[in-house]
Amino acid sequence: MSFLPTRLLLWLLAAAAPLFLLGATAGLVADAALLLAAAADAAMAPPARRLRVERAAPERVSLGGTASVRVTVAHPGGRALRVRVTDDLPPLLVRVGGDVAEVRVPAGREGVLAYGVRADRRGDAAYGDVHLRVLGPLGLAWRQHRVPRRDPLRVQPGVLEVKRYRLLGLRNRLQEAGFRPNRQRGEGGSFESLREYVLGDDPRTMDWKATARRRVPMVRQYEVERRQNVLLAIDAGRLMTQQVAGRERIDFALASALLLADVASLHGDQVGLLVFADRVEQYIPPARTSLSRLADALGQVHARMVEPNYPAAFTYLARQLRRRSLLVLFSDVIDATASAALVAHLTRAAGRHLPLVVALRNPELEATAALRPRDEAEVFRRAAAEELLQVRAHALAAMQRAGVIVADARPQDAVPAVVNRYLDVKRRGLL
Repeated sequence: MSFLPTRLLLWLLAAAAPLFLLGATAGLVADAALLLAAAADAAMAPPARRLRVERAAPERVSLGGTASVRVTVAHPGGRALRVRVTDDLPPLLVRVGGDVAEVRVPAGREGVLAYGVRADRRGDAAYGDVHLRVLGPLGLAWRQHRVPRRDPLRVQPGVLEVKRYRLLGLRNRLQEAGFRPNRQRGEGGSFESLREYVLGDDPRTMDWKATARRRVPMVRQYEVERRQNVLLAIDAGRLMTQQVAGRERIDFALASALLLADVASLHGDQVGLLVFADRVEQYIPPARTSLSRLADALGQVHARMVEPNYPAAFTYLARQLRRRSLLVLFSDVIDATASAALVAHLTRAAGRHLPLVVALRNPELEATAALRPRDEAEVFRRAAAEELLQVRAHALAAMQRAGVIVADARPQDAVPAVVNRYLDVKRRGLL
């Protein structure tokens, strides 16, 4: 029961008086007395100005990750309080464990309510108001308060994957997550030093002149070239809006892009970003860009139901990006016309840059192409799915013939797929 103002209390008293004078039944008298007692109890609960309410909420949460929110309620009065707290969460977050929780506030001290949230969608939003219901001293009614609050929130893609990758790297367990180990000394890059041959060394690194001089097998070590350009190109067109495991395909692309940016930065490379759909939406030139800046930029990317304009994107890129770079495109190819345009522009770009296409599969389409038809409609569905997959396979094969590196992966496997291709490029010195 909410707090009743003084005028309403007086009205209730005036309305209840005739019941006694007219000899009303005991039940009505009891109900009126209980109502008055509850109203008085709510009125005796402390007002909002005597409560101090604070909320500690994370400003940044990784998509798919969890975080903790703390609400602190303090009361300087001389008795303990029972307070029910309801927090207005933005639609990007889902509360773990219910919407309402109760906290006890000791006399003259503070009570703390902590609960978990999970980020299910990307974007920018804000935590809303905090709603309190304080139980009166008689335990008959609750007095309700609303505490205006507006705390910013940004849900970013890929932060969780970056943390996991770094943790696995510290524990030397990257292979468990599908990553292949990469040594900074390898085939590509510039000559670094000579050392004696050990079992397992690549015979192609054998230095026969040094072997003849020292009369022991010697191999050459190479240091991978650093400070190269990596340009992340994100297709934000209609194919990237499709849902996979409850998330859009572009979410998997953005997570993979952020992790690749982190790995490339650790290898000394400069990272840039291009986001396009029917027009170019964002461009950050390759530089030693901070991971937080890239995470902010990727967090603002949303796929739209439009056809990607490959000619506009590659024309823009040709004007902006002069130095040879590893061009990593996150997209997919299904439509024959769009596939032909993409293959043509990638072939042209391969003359200056090293293109790497991360083609994200459509598991639902693959499942349709593999189903056993039970009626005529399913026969047509399977035939259409098979035709689309054939167009896709032909497009990817044409890219590979043109010198484009292709990582054909399920969205869930995109992270290790793109990082492994990048590490292979570094190891072999292809850039």
